[in-house]
Amino acid sequence: MALKNALNEIKNAINGINNARNGVKNGMNALNNAVNFLNNAINGLKNVIYGIKNCINGIQNAIFKAIHATFKATYGHENSIYGLKNAINGINGIRNSINSYI
Repeated sequence: MALKNALNEIKNAINGINNARNGVKNGMNALNNAVNFLNNAINGLKNVIYGIKNCINGIQNAIFKAIHATFKATYGHENSIYGLKNAINGINGIRNSINSYI
């Protein structure tokens, strides 16, 4: 009877060790899942930051393009004024040359 009890105690101890090992495995799996969750959260935040950065770059590009277009329009306007001036000067030159022959 004492031998049987001792064997049962050994069996119970082995079961306890196996349960403890399984508990450690489950704990490690839980930790791995937590780490994966944190990595996914970090990657999500990185993507949000990249999205904001791209948005800022887009706004910056739009502003630069608008400024560039404004300069082009301004210089184009100036060039047309110089063209008109030259045309007027040309007409005045023709008028003066006609007047000098008369």
